[in-house]
This record gives sequence, C-alpha cells and structure tokens, in this order.
Amino acid sequence: MKKIGFVGLGNMGLPMASRLIQSGFQVVAFNRTRSKMEQLKGRAELTSSAREVAEKGDPTILMLTDTAAVEDILFLAQGMYERLASGQTIINCSTILPSASKRIMERLKRKNVGYIEAPLFGGPLEAKQGELIAVAAGERERYEENLGIIKSFASKVFYTGHVSTALSMKLALNQLVAVYAQSMSEALVFTQKLGIDPSLFVQVLNSTGFKTTFSEGKGPNMIKDSFEPTFFLSHMMKDLNLTDQAAHDNSVYMPLLSQTRLSYLAAMNMDLGNKDFSAIAKMLKDLNK
Repeated sequence: MKKIGFVGLGNMGLPMASRLIQSGFQVVAFNRTRSKMEQLKGRAELTSSAREVAEKGDPTILMLTDTAAVEDILFLAQGMYERLASGQTIINCSTILPSASKRIMERLKRKNVGYIEAPLFGGPLEAKQGELIAVAAGERERYEENLGIIKSFASKVFYTGHVSTALSMKLALNQLVAVYAQSMSEALVFTQKLGIDPSLFVQVLNSTGFKTTFSEGKGPNMIKDSFEPTFFLSHMMKDLNLTDQAAHDNSVYMPLLSQTRLSYLAAMNMDLGNKDFSAIAKMLKDLNK
C-alpha cells in the first residue's frame, strides 16, 4: 500500500493524520516543531525533513499556517520541490491567498506534479471525528482519484472547479463568520450596557430562528469570558487580511470586511491573538467599560 505524506501536525493536522491512519492508510509525516510528531510515534513513519516526505509519500497533504509556510515547505532550500516526481500530487488543505495557490499550481505543473486545494471548515474536534467540511478545486480527474483520502477526515466534500475557487469560497465563509462574531459581540455589549443580563439575551436568541451553531456553542462562553481556542483570533485576522487582499486584487467593494478587520486588529493589539476568535467580545467589552 502506498503511503500518504502529511506535513503540518498542528491542532488540525494531527487529528487529520490520525484519521488517515484509522482509515487504514499508511502515513509518512513531518512537522517543523519535532515535539508535535511524538503523538504519531509507532503509528506513522516520522521523517526528519519535508524532502523525505516528498520521496516517500503520494499524495502529500499540507496543513500549514499560511502562504509563506506552504511556499517555504515546497520551494525553499531543503524543500519538497526538488524531490517531487512526475505524477505525484500535492493536496493543500492550508488557507492561503487564492492567487498564491494558482502560482503554486503552475510551478508544480512544470514537473507534472498535480495540485488540489482543499481548505476545510471545522475545528480540531470535527477533525478528530472525521466531520470536517472540505471544498476542493483542481483537475477533476486528480480530485476524484484522491476523494477517498479527503473523505477520511471530511464528512462532506464539495468540488468548486479550477484552482483558487475553493480558497475563495473558504475566505468568503470565514469573513461571514467573523462578521457574525463581531455582530453578536456588539449585541452582548449593548444589552449589558442597557442593564439586561447578557445570558438572558443569549437564551432568547437561541430560542429563535436567528440562532446559529456559533450562538449556541460559543455564546455562553463569551458571556463568561471563556475563550479556549478552537480557531485562533490571530488565524481569523490572517484570513481577513487574505480576503481583503483578494478583494483588492479583484476590485470587490466589501465595507463590512473593512470594519471587521479593524476590530480584529484592535483585538490583536490587546494581546487576544492566542484566544478563540470569539474573544472579539472581550475587546468590545473592555472598550465599553
């Protein structure tokens, strides 16, 4: 049986790699912070470099922080590119700039290496349970060949077409979530300032047709200033910046995006980046004391 390469064993990557193993795939893995590989010891082949993953794994899944990390792993000295062989496939699950994804695809194409972008919706718990939602783009035949692998950690997979469309979908939905978090945070601060118990507001909200999984799952914690991260505020800031760049590049006017970015920047400046993105509520609460 061929081995699946996996690079990036963070909060999302580790449970994704574990799901591959549980699904019967052999995995060869690498992470730049070596200590994060220990949990796969005895269950996967652990390597000392991404280049070694390129030699032994096909396809190879990338689950990395940002555009720079993906390009470094692939193309910098000691990166994967020189060791990739014709016919291999890269599945990039990292959230990066759509135009950068196109550039990566074109460069890999020179070596006849296939490329699928497959950003994900959901957190570490969904990854562990195999219930992530994936949106995938790239050559249709290559996508279908690797669909079973993606389905080991994603319960639903949507094909969006050519490279950049899946990442554009991901950024659009993340922007929607960020705006919702800001809007709910403002409502919580508003009710509290006007003498209403914010927990009552959340209870009423979640009894109406306006409730969401966000209001049900994070609303009670936002009231208690409990922001254990499932998706770091700093990562949401990164994605909002990517969305802003893509909007600028394509001349899309998005006034809510601009305002929301400023709010998340303020939260970053208040050292909330390592909290859950719902900590935007704390930023607004502190500014309204």
